[in-house]
Amino acid sequence: MSINDDVYEKIILEQEDKEIQYRLVVSNFNDVEYVHIRKYYLDFEGEYKPTKEGVCIPFELNSLSNLFEGLVELLSLSESKSIIQEHFKDLLTDLYD
Repeated sequence: MSINDDVYEKIILEQEDKEIQYRLVVSNFNDVEYVHIRKYYLDFEGEYKPTKEGVCIPFELNSLSNLFEGLVELLSLSESKSIIQEHFKDLLTDLYD
């Protein structure tokens, strides 16, 4: 995590073998703040640079609340999936094999 003036940046996923990072970034453009989830690549000079791949939403309470709500739902689904897979592993294996 780093904070530089009006910018927040955090690496949320790193694939070193592919020289790729995904970052959560807050930036300011024309006096409007935005939240980005963006893919970065490692250039020939050893610095990570942003690609066009990613999403950008306004840094506003409503937008961030909706994003947070969606992420919480995904975490809940992921946790439920893990619990189901753990407790019913043998049954699921039999069904799908």
